[in-house]
Amino acid sequence: MDALQVGPLALPWARVQVALALLAMVAVAEVLARRVDRRLSPWAYNAILVGLLGARVGFVLENASVYARDPLSALYVWQGGFDPLWGILAGGGYTLMTLPKHLWRYAALAGVVALVLLGLFLQRGRPVEGGRLPSLTLRTLGGTEISLDRFQGKPMVLNAWATWCPPCRRELPMMVRVSQENPDVYFVFVSQGEGPEAVRRFLEEQGLTAEWVLLDPETRLSQALGIQGLPTTFFFDREGRLVSRHLGELSEALLLGYLRVLR
Repeated sequence: MDALQVGPLALPWARVQVALALLAMVAVAEVLARRVDRRLSPWAYNAILVGLLGARVGFVLENASVYARDPLSALYVWQGGFDPLWGILAGGGYTLMTLPKHLWRYAALAGVVALVLLGLFLQRGRPVEGGRLPSLTLRTLGGTEISLDRFQGKPMVLNAWATWCPPCRRELPMMVRVSQENPDVYFVFVSQGEGPEAVRRFLEEQGLTAEWVLLDPETRLSQALGIQGLPTTFFFDREGRLVSRHLGELSEALLLGYLRVLR
């Protein structure tokens, strides 16, 4: 499962798992606050906030060259981009500076519970190995039939999107630019549930020129790959094996990170 469906919304399951693990940390801290020291209660909330801030700052610093082009994008936390190690260091440093030594072991207990729970979530939530690029034949904007099999031989980024989807509209210009900067990787943009007129009009309005824009009016790709929300981006190796997938809007820094793994 890639997402938790809440009405029309699809929440990335990885983020839900992190939230549940942090909630467990707060619950343990609240119990300890009642039994040991009440200072453990505010500590848990503050440590989580400091940890999340540290994780985000660390990720931005690691990708400083990307964020330098658009500094405000460092605030777009909904795109993802958090470094767990930086977060743990920030939360741990806050703990050492604010709690007395005799409470450190209780704070460590709450943190370990969260980490163990998150590890169990991630272990159970690992994608099934062996996913492959589906053998579908779609059409270009000009009506030419194209089989997805033709894109084997180079790494491939397959982006499922739609013109009515706000996150898709935000990320597409960046993805098209990155595709032009990385000719050694196929970038294929598959519109879901739309005809050529709507897609062509959107691309013209945005001044976007992508080499491979395909139409999937019957959303066969969504059925084949189990897409739960848009945008969803898939990463396949040169043999057509699924390496990773990302539900939701991508930042350029995250996209480049996926490309490094893909190569």
